[in-house]
Amino acid sequence: MFRFLLQPKWIAVTLVCLIALPAFQALSDWQWRRLDQRHIYNKQILAEIAKPEVPITDLVDAGSTPLVLVEEAQWRTVEATGTWLAADQVLVRKKSLESDLGLWVVTPLQLTDGTIVMVNRGWTAAANSAVDSPVVTDSPTGQVEVLGRVRDVAQRKKSAPTDLPDGQVDQIVPLEIVDSPKTLSNVYLEMTASRPESRSNDIRELPAPEVTEGPHRSYAVQWIFFEIMTVIGWVVLVRNEVLEQKKQKVLES
Repeated sequence: MFRFLLQPKWIAVTLVCLIALPAFQALSDWQWRRLDQRHIYNKQILAEIAKPEVPITDLVDAGSTPLVLVEEAQWRTVEATGTWLAADQVLVRKKSLESDLGLWVVTPLQLTDGTIVMVNRGWTAAANSAVDSPVVTDSPTGQVEVLGRVRDVAQRKKSAPTDLPDGQVDQIVPLEIVDSPKTLSNVYLEMTASRPESRSNDIRELPAPEVTEGPHRSYAVQWIFFEIMTVIGWVVLVRNEVLEQKKQKVLES
């Protein structure tokens, strides 16, 4: 009854199913692992957010060259007091906020002890032309107190572009913005508040980190569903072929 499975087309169909099943299972397992990693990451974020606010200078390794934080502090809220270095302000290209394309406004802040830390003051809308920079409100002069979330600086994977409009960069690399031994090189701040106010209507605050599972659970279940449907599909095809053969035998008899 099932000798038709030895036919080339049925061998091909069966092989495709046999290859697809472990592939779908592997993809599902991968998404479950991604979900576990997301849970760990979320716990780390919540743990850092729960820590008390401290002056950022308490976390800086003063003896390092270039300056770095002495410990992992991504997402921790810190305080920084100093003056804005408005002349060194840059705009970071291709940053979206609520599906709108724009730029980050990054202004160096020189702390009272001389340390220079990059501060992402927020998001601003792009200009009408890609070769133009939007005009943003100047940062206030004089001493300012800043509250912000610590963010790690991403490693540069390729050389910095040389054809960008003046004052624009492709990513935050502190030593490329202010090349000084006093520049904090491995982190920047995502400003949440300041006194006096250092944001205006043209600079929007960046959202807090999302502590969610993301799509990984649904993707994992989706691949399992594909796995089940592959088996069901193969069984249905075989069943239909068996019924067709029985029908042919009845007609021939």
